[in-house]
Amino acid sequence: MTKGKLLLFIFILSLSSCGTAVKTLAGFKNPKVEKKEELVSFFAEVLPSQKTYFMTVNEVGNKMDIINNIVLGLNSEILLFNSSTGEKYCYQGTEECGGIQMQNAFKNFDQNYFTCKDSSGLNLSSYLEKIIDVSGKKIAKEELPKADYYIFQNWNKYSGSKKKLQEDVNWLLDLKKNSELNVAIIFVNGDMLEEWGLEKNGELPLKFRKENGGFSMTFGELPLKK
Repeated sequence: MTKGKLLLFIFILSLSSCGTAVKTLAGFKNPKVEKKEELVSFFAEVLPSQKTYFMTVNEVGNKMDIINNIVLGLNSEILLFNSSTGEKYCYQGTEECGGIQMQNAFKNFDQNYFTCKDSSGLNLSSYLEKIIDVSGKKIAKEELPKADYYIFQNWNKYSGSKKKLQEDVNWLLDLKKNSELNVAIIFVNGDMLEEWGLEKNGELPLKFRKENGGFSMTFGELPLKK
């Protein structure tokens, strides 16, 4: 695959703070190809009481599917859905900080979150088509915890240390514990998986550049199996 530049400006801010994106990006490593079983063990050391799900591809080795998963795994947007209607909810306030948006989701949900549609038409059903459990099984809505809303929270190994992930997870769970909002948090891993058709121990070079008030991401060649 030829090298390319994702036409996307991203603010990758840690959940629990609103420091500069530059500081956060400094902790990034080039994503490496992982196995689900090893990621399950990694996550269990951070949050033993929770399970993690994974993204899947429609076609093994499909470059666009893989790139779309990488972008979705990097996205700092809160993925929040109504459990009954499946509709996506978006933040309607003025704060750009992901941490403040998350706090407002738990404290003042009705004043800050409303149904919305994006260009992809993403809803709960279509998002569940993108994720699987460790055995490769897709997740039915009926298997999710009972709640009024679902937040799908991305995590990955390459964006920071295990300690930082632990801090972010604990911060998020504390928000839930101290809130009256009936919401379930579903953790989804965003690392590149060998089963997508990628080389074992392969790596994807990433470079970030500050540009027009955001950050553009330039990526190298995907480590596709030959």
